[in-house]
Amino acid sequence: MLRNEPITAEVTGAGSPVRITRAGRRFGVRVLHQWQAPGQARLYRLQVSGEDGTAVAVAEVVQHRGAFRLQRWWD
Repeated sequence: MLRNEPITAEVTGAGSPVRITRAGRRFGVRVLHQWQAPGQARLYRLQVSGEDGTAVAVAEVVQHRGAFRLQRWWD
């Protein structure tokens, strides 16, 4: 489903997300794929897990100048 909403993310030292917070809920994430065209924002495809570790969705997240936005969410 197409979204365009700000989210918060906890990141590794390299800047990759490990957790996201969306609508007050925290999710663990695993980076499935990432890419960045020259001069553009970085795009991540993430496997999203609930608090019990069960996979609940796949998300596309854009990171631009340190801010994260949820672009798409498939559950």
